Amino acid sequence: MSEPRWLVLTWRLPSTLSSPRVATWRSLRRLGAVSLTPGAVIVPYSEHLLEQLEWIAEDITQHGGDAYVLPVTELPEADERDIERRMRAARGEEYKDLREAAQQLARRPRRSPDYERKLAALERGLARTVERDHLGSNRRAGVERALRQARRREEA
Repeated sequence: MSEPRWLVLTWRLPSTLSSPRVATWRSLRRLGAVSLTPGAVIVPYSEHLLEQLEWIAEDITQHGGDAYVLPVTELPEADERDIERRMRAARGEEYKDLREAAQQLARRPRRSPDYERKLAALERGLARTVERDHLGSNRRAGVERALRQARRREEA
């Protein structure tokens, strides 16, 4: 049998529970999951993501729902390309927003009272985006460059 390449989480929560539904979506967004249907998402296979999806599935069942984490060894090529395109687009947009925010920060007076706090928030945002950048976007370098420029300006 082939090694899994993808993980799919399918779930159903009782329609009366909005808080667990929102918490599930937030958790899946933090992981960089791509929605397949309203009750199914997909991520590339890794032991870390398997563990995270299992935790989310456990939380869903504790709230009276059903959840299954399914390893997938193969997808049709067109589907795989579409999923990868959607993942790249989502991370690319995040990197673009971070780069623009870092560039705007670097143009502000370095003595601004909230400069350091905003720079730290951007660095945390980059770390979170890198965690869910499962396909290694080439846009990461632009954000890192913009953050270095903002950091140098702050130190100057």
